[in-house]
Amino acid sequence: MRFFILMMVGFVVTACQPQTLRMVHAPPLVAENPQQIRPLAMRAESYSKAHGAPMNLSKYDFFTANSFGRNWLKQRNHKVITIGHPKDCATFNGRWRHGNLFEAMERSMNQCLNRVKVFSEITGKKCGCRYAAINNAILMKPEELPFRVNVPAIALVKDAKGRKEILGYASTTGRTGKNQAMNFHTSSGRKVCDGHYNIGTIAFKGDAYLNCFDGRIKGPAVFKVHGFREGISYGTALVNAGENKLILVYGLPTKEFEKRRSELLGEW
Repeated sequence: MRFFILMMVGFVVTACQPQTLRMVHAPPLVAENPQQIRPLAMRAESYSKAHGAPMNLSKYDFFTANSFGRNWLKQRNHKVITIGHPKDCATFNGRWRHGNLFEAMERSMNQCLNRVKVFSEITGKKCGCRYAAINNAILMKPEELPFRVNVPAIALVKDAKGRKEILGYASTTGRTGKNQAMNFHTSSGRKVCDGHYNIGTIAFKGDAYLNCFDGRIKGPAVFKVHGFREGISYGTALVNAGENKLILVYGLPTKEFEKRRSELLGEW
């Protein structure tokens, strides 16, 4: 009986200990369309059990300085991270709490491809998605993991010259917290706005600062999260600089924006 109790205690202690993360060398495991997801997942699943060197977590800002990464580490197995590929198609997506690993792998890849598809339509860049982590196997080097998310965005400008709308994308950490970087680029990649935002973990309204068009429109901004699409927030950032005004609508493709224009902009 005593032996049985000791065995049970040993089992519980072992089960509660976090599994060691390991760096596993793997070729780029990339899908570019939904038809490639299942065969790629079948091939990639084996890397979750592959041997690798213990990982030095302190070198990975993605996991130490990113609330998404820290949260993902706390989850149990059947968890996956996918990222946009190549690097210009920046996004990251994670899944966990699935009945099996294969399901988590398929769903994470499918959601990632849905995100980069919109970015491809805006910029004309060819984008796919890549497996970055499968359970405790990390498949990429620290510098390869993105710390930014590129989301569709539209800048609406009102100044002495009139009104205009500029289609492009916002580059942001996509996370909550203070001094989160946020830039706006045209569809050709030219940076138009540079700035940051502050928003609490469960808040839907915060503040921001944007400097656009080389300082022609700049100042404090009201930053709002209106909702979520494909796991990424969407909303507005309004800069009111006297006669010049700019409102940045981020996180929505053009068709979705048109459906929600009055909801997001009011009488703008």
